[in-house]
Formats: sequence, C-alpha cells, structure tokens
Amino acid sequence: MSDYKVKFFDPGRWFENHEDEMMVEIRRVLRAGDLILRKDVEIFEENLAKYVGTKYAIGLNSGTDALYLALRYLKIGRGDEVLVPSYTFVSTVQVVKQLKAIPVQYDLDSSLEELPKVQFKAFICAHLEGSRDRGFSGLLHRVYQGTPLIEDACQALGAIKNPTSFAQAWSFYPAKILGAYGDAGALTMNDENLYNWVKEARNHFKNTNEDWGINSRMDNLQAAILNVKFKYLPEVLAARQGIASHYSEGLDTIKELILPVHSEGRVWQDYVIRTIFRDKLYEFLKEKGIETLKNNYPFPIKKLFFAQAYEDETLRLPCNETLTKSEVDYVIKSVCEFYGRK
Repeated sequence: MSDYKVKFFDPGRWFENHEDEMMVEIRRVLRAGDLILRKDVEIFEENLAKYVGTKYAIGLNSGTDALYLALRYLKIGRGDEVLVPSYTFVSTVQVVKQLKAIPVQYDLDSSLEELPKVQFKAFICAHLEGSRDRGFSGLLHRVYQGTPLIEDACQALGAIKNPTSFAQAWSFYPAKILGAYGDAGALTMNDENLYNWVKEARNHFKNTNEDWGINSRMDNLQAAILNVKFKYLPEVLAARQGIASHYSEGLDTIKELILPVHSEGRVWQDYVIRTIFRDKLYEFLKEKGIETLKNNYPFPIKKLFFAQAYEDETLRLPCNETLTKSEVDYVIKSVCEFYGRK
C-alpha cells in the first residue's frame, strides 16, 4: 500500500506549512551561487555548537562521516579494537570495519560485570530513539577511563547537552528531528586539534597536504534549510513530546505492550512499542492505512542476544510534528482494535 492514511514521515507537509519562509532562503542561496562551504554552513555550525553546548561544530555530509572522521583522527586502524553497541544502526559499526579495526560488541542493557576487561582504542555509545543510552556512556567512562568516547547522537538532538565526551556525531537525514532535504551531518567537540583536523579532512586536506582526506562537505543549501528549521526546533520537540504522551496515555491499558519510558530529556526521535506480535501488528496497521517501521537494524555480523530480541519485537509508530491529533487518535484506536480494546 502506497497511499497511507497516516504516513510514518511526511517532509512535504512541513514544507507546505513553512513554504514562504523556506523559498526565500532557497532562492537567496541559489541566486548568490553560494553552494559549498559558505556563510550558511558557518552559521549552522555556530547554531549547532551553541545548542549542543560545545566549543566547535563541523558541518559534514552525514552522521556516518562524522563517526568515521572521529575514529580516523584517533589513528584507529587495522587490528585495533573498538567497543561498540550491538543495538544500533549499522553505520555505528560499519565505520569501525571500514578502518580495518575490530568492533567488539556490548549487549543491550549490559552490566559492568559483562564488559570486557581490556583496554580499547575507543568506544562508541549510541543514543537511539531520541533517548540517552540508558546511562551506559557514564558506565563506559568509569570502566575505561582515559579511552576516548564517541557518542553516536544521530537520533538524539536535544537530548545531549554540554557533553564531556571526546566527540559527538549528528545526522540531519530528512527523517531526523532536525532534518535537511538531503544528506547532512556534523561532528561536535571541545578539542581544538580535532576541530582543525576534521575541518581540513572533510575537504581533502586541499589547503594543507597534511593527510589524506575525504569529500564530506556540507551542502550550503542544506545548511540554509537547517538554519530555518533550527528556529522551530523547540516547538518540534514539544510537539513530539505531546504525541508521545498521548500514545502512552491511549495505549496504557494494553498489558501485552511494552511502552517506551518517558525519561528526563528524552526527545522522541521515535515512539517504539514492543510486542511478541510485532509482525502481525505491523500487517494489521498497514491494512488500516498506517505506516509503521519495524525496528530492525541488520548487521553483517551476528548481534548479541538482548539486542536481537529487542529488535525482533519492536515497532516504530509515527511520531513527528506534522501529525494531526486525529491521525494520532486513529493510530491509538487501531492498535487498541488489534488487541481487542475499545
């Protein structure tokens, strides 16, 4: 079914609501011919660093590139071991493999006793679904003191403030809380040396010949679009919080469902429910015209037990600022109908 009554994500609707303002900025950029690494990118970097609470931000092509360049700066390569979450999107682990390093997985909700008692070259935590990583980054810091922590915060803009980790990777893929109209990402940090290195690395080191770089320049047009959207970020976060609360209130009586926790600082990139009937519920909602996403992040390597079990039983419901109350009510009503509730 392609014509959903309730889409999981509808970027066109947000554009329609802000078309006049968006087109002013798009026309300005195109008429000026300011297309790559121009003033709009600098403004965006300033906006992001201020919002996150770091000294520096570098606009890049994607959150994946942000993770990759952070690891590259640390000179991680063949045979080096990097601690990574088993529950995460594939890019978190993919960047480690691309550098010929060895990803060592930790399971969902691991305890201190379950962590390997070795020293890693770096470790990565992932803040998925708009939530902190259940406090695990703090545990990692205590266990592996002195080891650089890179936060994969691609799904958590607004949840991570004034970070003390080595670096934080962000994605502005269209479906993210702050989404561009194409690919875009960033790396934030307080380390000046990292900042200077990544700033040159994203553009081939063409000004310094210091090292081999990559092409990971943020598109100036995307930066201009993101700068407009940045102004609406507080109301976007508030709208998502309201939808999440409405879901939790409406679905609370369904004891067969495990609902997400409303923890402090959660920003609701996704509203994820857990049920052993996940696949049947997915098909039922599809027939009702509701687009949902199975929370599966396939890896080329076997995942750990609890991470795989979680992914096999979770479903993402539509949760974004473009949804109407009637659409959210319809989703709640349909889920209740599947479980025989009124």
